[in-house]
Amino acid sequence: MTGTAEVRDLRGDIRHWRRGRIDTKIIEALGDAYVAVFASLMLGSMVVSVIVNLRLVSDERCTVGGCQEARTVMPWLVGLTALAVVLALARLFGPVFVSPAVGSWLLSAPVDRSALLRPRLLWTCAIAAVLSSLLAAAATTLGGFTVDPLLAFSGSVAVLAVAGVCLAALSQAGGGLDARLLTWTVALLVWAGLLAVALDRVPAWPAPTGLPAGAWIAVAVVVLLSVAVLVRAVRRVGRLGRHDVSPGGSLAPGLSGALATLDLALVYDVLLAHRWNSHDAVRSRRGGPSGQAALVWCDLSRLRRSPQALVILAGVVVIPYAAEAAGAGRVVLLLTALCGFLAGLPLLAGLRVVTRTPSLARAMPFPVSSTRKSTLVVPGAAMVGFGLATFPALHGAVGVSWADSVVLALTIGACALAGAVRWVTGRPPDYAKPLVSTPAGGVPTNLYGSIIRGFDILLLSTVPVLFSPSVTGALVSLMVAFGVLSYLVGRE
Repeated sequence: MTGTAEVRDLRGDIRHWRRGRIDTKIIEALGDAYVAVFASLMLGSMVVSVIVNLRLVSDERCTVGGCQEARTVMPWLVGLTALAVVLALARLFGPVFVSPAVGSWLLSAPVDRSALLRPRLLWTCAIAAVLSSLLAAAATTLGGFTVDPLLAFSGSVAVLAVAGVCLAALSQAGGGLDARLLTWTVALLVWAGLLAVALDRVPAWPAPTGLPAGAWIAVAVVVLLSVAVLVRAVRRVGRLGRHDVSPGGSLAPGLSGALATLDLALVYDVLLAHRWNSHDAVRSRRGGPSGQAALVWCDLSRLRRSPQALVILAGVVVIPYAAEAAGAGRVVLLLTALCGFLAGLPLLAGLRVVTRTPSLARAMPFPVSSTRKSTLVVPGAAMVGFGLATFPALHGAVGVSWADSVVLALTIGACALAGAVRWVTGRPPDYAKPLVSTPAGGVPTNLYGSIIRGFDILLLSTVPVLFSPSVTGALVSLMVAFGVLSYLVGRE
């Protein structure tokens, strides 16, 4: 009997200990939630106060026509950019993704996965809606919108962001051609919005009287269509299998590890591997030229298999025109070079492979410099063509003659190419060299510089033409760009 009583006392102590642990966890969770809510409210109130004060100052000081046009265009640019980013991230990760552990243990069973995956989709939609609506509300406040237009515009952006996430979910669920067409349609609408901004065709909101009935009807139609897409995506989320949701969960740890090293080129490698691992085997094409021209032929074949890289480069041409319509002035030169630099990186996959695989470069029957030159033919032509396509925007922004605008456009394309080559050919951190002692451990000396690699050359090559938007400044920028390209291509 004594032993039984001791066992009962021990069980009671265990239950009391478990209850104490649960109470402690609840208290800790409530404390963390309190700190998070308090910090969000405090920082949010500070941000709102700054935005409102900036809006009041802008109402008093922004009286010139160019400044008022920029304020009118800014909300549309911010809203369209937010939609483009949401759609790109949803397509990259997949709006429904799970960790590798969940993907390997829970999703391999032949059961309905809707209860597991539906909350993940809804949380992704909620995050996209909240963030995009906050950005749109801040931009519309600075743009001088009244209350009704602000609510309508922010709500429309949030609803369209949810629609973009749901379209990505339909494509992830094996929606086939229809989901892809819908996704590309949304992307085309975003591009059309940027084109409308560039052509100065954005509607001006009415004054304090509010929105007309037609605007509210358009907002209601957008909401109904987005709700229909959301319902369809929620119904089809149960069809997702492990091969659909695991790539996004595997990509997140790889990106976090690459970002921990501050090596953006390694992030590009992770994204490139994720991009081609999600594709089936490609059909090989026999024939083609020999020698160095064979590398050019490989780039053309790669571009034929995935023409979206060229489509994106052609699509961002509208951004300099939108900036010129907003009255950015000489900043359009730097913005054009930056757009060409970022959009042209996918075209340099061949150069990236040759650079990060020295054994492959040494296996070629010609010098390494010749190999790199051959891999620059296709992206170089594409970036120079991108620059030439923006010369009317440069003419309107800088105010030079048409002939000088063409020279400036060629210079901007060369500067974008130099920055992209510098970014792609960056060397990984060398732990064999002396390390810098930090609280995080030994850090290579070239690790912190890798975060600005490519952007430094882009800024250095465009500074002359920014200070002197003429033929003389363009020639100096061209000399800098070609000097950088010669060094990067020829170095061992």
